[in-house]
Amino acid sequence: MKPSNPISGRVAKRLGIAPKAPRIPLAKQKWVKAIPEGSHGSGTLQKRLWRLVSDYVRIRDWHKYRTCVATGVPIARWQDGQAGHYLAYSTCHGMYKFFEGNVHLQSASSNGWGGMEIGYAFGEELKRRGIDPDVLKKDNWRTELKINDSKVKEKMEDILGKMIELPEQPSYFNRVIELRSV
Repeated sequence: MKPSNPISGRVAKRLGIAPKAPRIPLAKQKWVKAIPEGSHGSGTLQKRLWRLVSDYVRIRDWHKYRTCVATGVPIARWQDGQAGHYLAYSTCHGMYKFFEGNVHLQSASSNGWGGMEIGYAFGEELKRRGIDPDVLKKDNWRTELKINDSKVKEKMEDILGKMIELPEQPSYFNRVIELRSV
């Protein structure tokens, strides 16, 4: 059996060997397209990553706490809550926007209309849960600003691996796993 050929295009044709297979861009891979787009991110890949992170966090926190992180208000189903950032999305550096330690289940009203009191309560609840808000701030500042496709893919695979451990998964999950293994 011949080893795979790293030569592509006209050179391979002239030498009489098969060119290497073209790489399918991440955004066009079927398993990625099976993830619905979320509301945050620049471009389709980041929006799909945000959907994964958002669903993962909402399911994780709902099964553990069933309340809004900032107000303590009960949330009936994980789909009724939102994934809220402790450090605002707009202030997060690079991939920290998608760091699940900074994102928690929150009611729509406190996520959309929170102020200093909500932010303070959010921080206090994080401390109660064993998360140090000061560490989150320091880690954010250490995070590289640049986001690239390989970092997004790595994070998508990380979150999918964590989703397997949850008591339930979003409706698209099985399809993504099925297409990823093809």
